[in-house]
Amino acid sequence: MESVRITEEMSKMKVRLLAMAFGFFLCAGTAYAGPTPGGADDDGDTVENAFDNCVADTNPTQTDTDHNGCGDACTDNIDCDFNGDLSVGATDQIFVGSNFGDPVPTGTLGDCATGTGDGVVGAPDLIKVGMSFGNMVGPSGITTAQCDPSSCLCTPQ
Repeated sequence: MESVRITEEMSKMKVRLLAMAFGFFLCAGTAYAGPTPGGADDDGDTVENAFDNCVADTNPTQTDTDHNGCGDACTDNIDCDFNGDLSVGATDQIFVGSNFGDPVPTGTLGDCATGTGDGVVGAPDLIKVGMSFGNMVGPSGITTAQCDPSSCLCTPQ
């Protein structure tokens, strides 16, 4: 009976020692979950890429008004993104060209000139898609677990 009690006490002591060791390593900075501090800062805004919600543009305040994990600095005008790939490109320009002069549902199929559109694809839409060509959302250095990929091109670290 005495040996069972000693064995139980030793087991409890091992658990306490493991918890203390983990606590020590955590305080020492050798046990962590997430990105390692001291990484690269490609845009020079003093926020490391792994923590930066916009690695392509300098944004030291990390402002993200819609809380999607992608900073406002990386949210270019993409009103003319008709295929939903979070960038304005050739496919979007094709939508405007193929529907030029046609009435379309407001804000779709090439109608983007007046913010939400006016229901007709015309020269203002062609100009706006041309001026927005190449605009995109992202990339964010924040991992996809913290970033909404439907509205921000996330780049896991």
